[in-house]
Amino acid sequence: MKVKNAAGKIIETEIDNRIFKPYKGGGKNTGKTKVVKNLEDALKKSGLKNGMTVSFHHQLRNGDFVLNKTLEKINNLGVKDIRLAQTAMFNAQEPVIDFIKEGVVTRIEGSINGVVGDYISKNNPLKAPVILRSHGGRWSAVRIGELHPNIAIIAASSADIRGNATGILGKSAFGNIAYSQVDAWNADKVIIVTDNLTDYPCPYREIYEGLVDYVVVIDRIGNPEKIVSGSLKITNNPMKLQIGKHCVDLMEATGIIKNDMIFQAGAGGISLAALKYLGERLKEKNMVAATSTGGLTEFIVNMYNEGLLKQINTCQCFDTVAVDFVKNHLESTSTIGEYSDPTMKGRNTDRLDTVVLGATEVDTNFNVNVNTHSDGRMLHGIGGHQDVSAAANLTIITAPIFRKSNPIVREKVTTITTPGEIVDAIVTNEGIAINPKRKDLIEKAKGKIDLVDINNLKNMAYDETGGPQEPNLGKDIIGMTKYFDGTVLDNIYQVLGG
Repeated sequence: MKVKNAAGKIIETEIDNRIFKPYKGGGKNTGKTKVVKNLEDALKKSGLKNGMTVSFHHQLRNGDFVLNKTLEKINNLGVKDIRLAQTAMFNAQEPVIDFIKEGVVTRIEGSINGVVGDYISKNNPLKAPVILRSHGGRWSAVRIGELHPNIAIIAASSADIRGNATGILGKSAFGNIAYSQVDAWNADKVIIVTDNLTDYPCPYREIYEGLVDYVVVIDRIGNPEKIVSGSLKITNNPMKLQIGKHCVDLMEATGIIKNDMIFQAGAGGISLAALKYLGERLKEKNMVAATSTGGLTEFIVNMYNEGLLKQINTCQCFDTVAVDFVKNHLESTSTIGEYSDPTMKGRNTDRLDTVVLGATEVDTNFNVNVNTHSDGRMLHGIGGHQDVSAAANLTIITAPIFRKSNPIVREKVTTITTPGEIVDAIVTNEGIAINPKRKDLIEKAKGKIDLVDINNLKNMAYDETGGPQEPNLGKDIIGMTKYFDGTVLDNIYQVLGG
């Protein structure tokens, strides 16, 4: 069939059993800016309504202003029944408790650290259990549509009028925006919130203008003093230093310390101590590691500057030295998807030789709890715990056998965060236990370091404390831990009498 199109040409609309639409006329795209007057306006333009899912990232950490400000505007608009899909939440988000009470927030699918988790644990105020996912598990859930953000709110320390954005530059710089690309790709609407509007195009664009609907400029996205600390400190506790050293002894005994090894360690005191001893051991052996993964600290930057590390691969900055490093080494950054999305054909974590992680509890089956305390209160997120445990050749969990009067090594953990089958060793102040399933590691370590049966560690903990106190839990499920493949590992129950 032939028709005349808007350009005055006669064109054929059916060729080879395919239908082609005739040109109907064009128009100049005169939209030069995406900046709107305020956050409330951006939410209205995004079609905000009751029951929607709104997502955030947590890289402003305890200095974050954006989540609270957004919920305040949502409340002002009279919108209720919001599902929060933050990557994590800290004590800075304590006002969320009031928004829960007022019915603005009724569901949460994201990590919770601190007071909000404590409130939910004791009061069971939500419509549905909180869903806790690992970093990789959350990224995957958004990518495949299990968790769909209607509106993604992405805090950026710098952005331009078209929505190109970064977390590396500006007065509130927090490091690379590693968590939000998947939200930007999949959300119905994307709002960039910044306190530093730059010339076009914004340097280091981590979020691309083609994904962004609106840009909002506010006075402050966060408090820089609480976003990152000046420096993190190695523990000076002799017991914790000993645990850190024993981690490196275990690495050496099992052949992990070698040229081109790949490692990850967190920002806690014991992890930093392990990094210190690892650096010393590499130097003694005249060896150079290939790269580090995960979060970046001054201590890893120092290893790089000392020539003990060829590269850095980071998805989050934990101090100002790390932020400065990624400004000058953008090639060192990666997204959470690159880092640990289990549905991808490859992840940065897949080549990990070793990782050092913490725990609130471990048990005789090597299951690990990082989400709840022994009283059942939901106080922590999963982070990358499962992601790296499943990938590393040697997954090391560090913990004292007891804290105060509470046994940390016990018969059963209160909540399973990371299943014992992917945990290789528990390093404590009373010795090292290797998972019996890892006969290869036990054979390598034999005669080089002393090993302890995990049950002996439990017995020592019980002797010192009198054994665990059973938590006072109800029957209502207030949360659940998911494995990174989307399956449910454990349920978290309401804490009674708190």
